Amino acid sequence: MRNAEVRQEIGGRLLEERARLGLTQQGMADSIGGSRLSVIQYESGRSSPSAETLAAMEAVGVDIRYVLTGMHQAPSGIDRERFRQAFSEVQRQAKVKREKLTTDASLDLAWRIYDALGALRPNTRRA
Repeated sequence: MRNAEVRQEIGGRLLEERARLGLTQQGMADSIGGSRLSVIQYESGRSSPSAETLAAMEAVGVDIRYVLTGMHQAPSGIDRERFRQAFSEVQRQAKVKREKLTTDASLDLAWRIYDALGALRPNTRRA
């Protein structure tokens, strides 16, 4: 993969993250202490943000791991058993429906089920 392609992918994910946070390009620029033109250049893939800029973006709520790799950060405190149940349910449903799911699609559905299961269960942890 060439540098230009990598910058384009990173730029696209930066745009997704900015939109997810509900920020305009100017809003992002103001939040990170940069210029709107810099944000435009990052999102278009014409330039790459520095480490300092990425740190500032992370402080605003940008998932930097996703921006750089395309993989979202897993929140800490994952209930491994609940995630296993969610993933097993995705596999079961795919088998019943005779669907072939990509790994990404399977994981995305498993996270959704994981979240739904968490919403149904009362918090049983004790301090």
